[in-house]
Amino acid sequence: MLTVGLLMSGLAAQAQESIPVPEVNNYQTIYSAALGNAEGYAFDSWGGGAGEQITIGDKYAYRISNFSYFGSGFATIDATAMDYLHFDIYPMQDMSLTIVPITGRPEKGIQKELTGNQWNSLDFAVEDYVTKGANMANMYQIKYVSKVVNEGAPGQVDGFANGNGQDVFIVGNIYLYKDEVSYEDTEAPTLLTAQVGEVTAISASLTLKATDNLSPNIYFTVTDNATGKEYHKTAASGAEATLDLTGLAAGTTYNMNVVAADEKGNTSEAQAITFTTVAIPAVPALETGDKLVLFSPYQDNAPGYFFDSWGGGTGNDIEIEGATAYAISNFMWFGSQFNDVNATAYDHLHLDIYPLQDMTLAIVPITRGAAEKGIQTSLTGGEWNAIELPVQDYLDRGANMLQMWQIKYVSKVVNQGAPGAVDGFENGNGTETFIVGNVYLVTPSENTGIDTIQAQVDANQPMYNVLGQRVNESYKGIVIQNGHKYIIK
Repeated sequence: MLTVGLLMSGLAAQAQESIPVPEVNNYQTIYSAALGNAEGYAFDSWGGGAGEQITIGDKYAYRISNFSYFGSGFATIDATAMDYLHFDIYPMQDMSLTIVPITGRPEKGIQKELTGNQWNSLDFAVEDYVTKGANMANMYQIKYVSKVVNEGAPGQVDGFANGNGQDVFIVGNIYLYKDEVSYEDTEAPTLLTAQVGEVTAISASLTLKATDNLSPNIYFTVTDNATGKEYHKTAASGAEATLDLTGLAAGTTYNMNVVAADEKGNTSEAQAITFTTVAIPAVPALETGDKLVLFSPYQDNAPGYFFDSWGGGTGNDIEIEGATAYAISNFMWFGSQFNDVNATAYDHLHLDIYPLQDMTLAIVPITRGAAEKGIQTSLTGGEWNAIELPVQDYLDRGANMLQMWQIKYVSKVVNQGAPGAVDGFENGNGTETFIVGNVYLVTPSENTGIDTIQAQVDANQPMYNVLGQRVNESYKGIVIQNGHKYIIK
């Protein structure tokens, strides 16, 4: 952890000694040493800068440098319960900063001008984002860019400009808050409806309705009795609202309580609800044969493996018959990363995918120094789909499968580029959900793919061992050359 004394000196450092203290009563915290962090909160560079936690006085904050763009993720928040999204930002220079809530709809941003070497208190009206077309009832990430260069029509994505890669700023607090109401009220709202609608393997939809004598808005809280986890929804008094509970475990019975509150904090009597999520068959077993597991509940993941939304959806672990898979929701695009692997040592890339609806999915290996190439598949909803993607097909199209270090998920390949040229892709619509069970490279037992005839190896062409290291003709063992495996004895 870096202390602020290492960042600056003199008057500028003195100005940072104290992060602004939030003076709010009705709030939803996102990131704050004073108020705490939202569930699952994490900063993420998304490849657009560098970041590290620092201390200022006795409080933590987060320093973003080399700023082009940056992000953060957290469990879904219904921001419509509040009036403002607030940031305390300390930039090291005058700069522009645009805040883009990620909500599963086209990205909409609001730009502010910041004064360097002092704390800037920024308030963004939640209603302004709603008017622009953001689904603020489903906020799960925040993206930082420099400017809004083109404001799209409501429901259309805005155009953004990234930072210059040099600016530095510190994030002190992020929270949602609501203006205090001035009237007196001691009467609790009446909870009229708390009904369970559609239930899937990982989610459930609730219909909620309540009325109040004075408060124009009702604030619903749904609490999981087993874990204490809370879900929130805001609606006008007397209006029906839909609350989607996500990140649930498959084949599990949930018992929850629903409470309605008014703007003065008066609460209704709790109403109990019960439902059982749809069971999903066990994640398929791994194929037999020579394989390298990237992600699976049945073997250790590849070194350095992790999923990353890259701003294109939400993800969470899901338990299926005691095995941990990974659910991707609000799908537009998604990614995963791991230490470099040599995929040419295997016949194909295998994925076991369980979509909740019929959908198309394109798999794009990200390889060092090569253009992105994808293969599209059609998936059947409500069952495990085994996807077999020949490694040779990616090689033929120009991917450097000797050095694969990420996998990107998109919806479709809309334009197949020439070998070595990037393909054109189409993202998902932000509503689809699928579960990743296994991801691995494999040469099945019945087809080892190894040719034992040493004469087939051309000593004038580069050869690699199964770890991707270049070797010469004196090497003994399995080698890969031009996408084929041989044994040199």
